[in-house]
Amino acid sequence: MFSDDTASDGHHGQMIRTAFLAAALVAAFPAVAAERAPAASKPVDCLVTRNIQQSQAGPDRKWYVRLRDRTWWRNTMECPGLSPRRALVHTSPIGNQCRGDIVQVVDFTMGGVSFGGCGLGSWEQVDGPPAKGKAAKPKG
Repeated sequence: MFSDDTASDGHHGQMIRTAFLAAALVAAFPAVAAERAPAASKPVDCLVTRNIQQSQAGPDRKWYVRLRDRTWWRNTMECPGLSPRRALVHTSPIGNQCRGDIVQVVDFTMGGVSFGGCGLGSWEQVDGPPAKGKAAKPKG
């Protein structure tokens, strides 16, 4: 038969396993949070490429993306070759679009003509892409 000490040690062992499991979940949470868009109104350096569902150039010559969570983000880069009919071509071995990454401006309606490269800036959350002739408002 088990004594009271053994039974309490079994309960104690279960509590320790539960505590380790909780600690592991807390440690894993930042990795899960990194997959999601950062908090609103704070510029961020990177967005996870696979979370981008839609992208477009705005009339203000800024790059806009919509993430899976339906939030819109604007890149603050200065890119004179960017216009609403053009696209950015970006390659990344780590699967992120980060400040400082070089992107190529391409017009696929003209057979893939390149209009040079630009460096990405920071990402800021906005309400959506601007209407023609208007600037997008930062969220927050």
